[in-house]
Amino acid sequence: MNNLLQNPGTVSSHIVRSEALRRIFSLAEQVAKHPAAVLIVGETGTGKEMLARCIHKHSLRCHKPWVDVNCAALPEHLVESELFGYEKGAFSGAETHKPGLFELADGGTLFLDEIGDLEPKVQVKLLRVLDGVPYFRLGGTKKVTVDVRIVAATNQDLESLVAAGKFRGDLYHRLAQFRLDIPPLRQRPDDLLAIAESVLQEHYPESQFSTDAVTAMLSYEWPGNIRELRNSVFRAVMLAKNADREITAMDLKLPQAKTASATNDITLTDGYGQFERQKIFDTLDRCGGNQGKAAQALGISRRTLLRKLKIYREGHSEPAIGTLCLQQQRYYRAKLSLPVTVIHESGEDPGTLLNLSLGGAALSTDTVLKFGSVVRIRLQLPESERQTELCGSVAWSNYDGDHGIQFRDLQPHDRTSLEQWLHDEMKKEGWHTECVS
Repeated sequence: MNNLLQNPGTVSSHIVRSEALRRIFSLAEQVAKHPAAVLIVGETGTGKEMLARCIHKHSLRCHKPWVDVNCAALPEHLVESELFGYEKGAFSGAETHKPGLFELADGGTLFLDEIGDLEPKVQVKLLRVLDGVPYFRLGGTKKVTVDVRIVAATNQDLESLVAAGKFRGDLYHRLAQFRLDIPPLRQRPDDLLAIAESVLQEHYPESQFSTDAVTAMLSYEWPGNIRELRNSVFRAVMLAKNADREITAMDLKLPQAKTASATNDITLTDGYGQFERQKIFDTLDRCGGNQGKAAQALGISRRTLLRKLKIYREGHSEPAIGTLCLQQQRYYRAKLSLPVTVIHESGEDPGTLLNLSLGGAALSTDTVLKFGSVVRIRLQLPESERQTELCGSVAWSNYDGDHGIQFRDLQPHDRTSLEQWLHDEMKKEGWHTECVS
């Protein structure tokens, strides 16, 4: 688990206490080891860049460049030259050649924030680069080839933009090989109050929020999410007369919450699921049962709203974190510390299985395994009554004795056992899983 989860109070705007966000970070760490492009979706100020940096930090590219760019902040006429570079004389003022952001990120990660604002002409070129096609710098005659992992983020509904013809569908699907949705702060009361308390205690460690202040914060919609919360608490700390002892609702000066009655009966012990459930049904009631309007008011897609309604109407108290499609299930990794036997060309030795997926595993052993060599892992999966033997080849190693194994030629019964076990683990973590129809 990353440092943000181990030490949730170290950076006030990066606190992760809600179970929903913990699961998202856990999945981000798992997908980080794979080259798939990742699309992070969430409202402004929810921490999309924080999640993107987590993916880079836990990837095999962590020692390579991290380059980030806000596509919405680039003037339209400079987007292409910034991303792909230009040659001397390519346009007025181009007095020397300049490498683009793709070249600067070669071998590492390029974070494209607000990807929905990318102009159509650049979308075409970006798609070709993502497909591995060499490209020309602006005004150049020599093709450039790069190896870059793309993590993109947006606060827009790209699917709606695709339907409206404002964003290329093929580019969307290429970017969203793996999609992570960050819930807004209003759906994460544990994180909301923890962040607010952290900002307050940075200035006055002995101070606290009054009951009416807590109610006001839980009632407010927080359209600006973490940024707005931090600014509101900081302003109250600076201006309140008794900030060293207590911050009240009057000190926070929040706009009158439209759904204040929705949270009056909620206590912190009710948890995230109860808070979200009540908020969804109250918003539906406020919107006259119109699911489209309710979804817009809640800041989620209509599809997400329908899924949550199904969960709550069937009587489940814990909302699922999301749905894993068949492609995404390939990237799911179950974390383990399981004794195994490693069978290799020189014999067999004990080892410890660190994680396991449909495509491979990571294990630790004192034996140095050669890159590309064939190994078999003999193990008994937790809660299983039979031994399984998984065959693969060594894909990577490090100085700590850890090895990555890429599976191949699995026996049908071993593969079926593995798939079923991983499927059960996904369900335990709260994921819905798509099945082959």
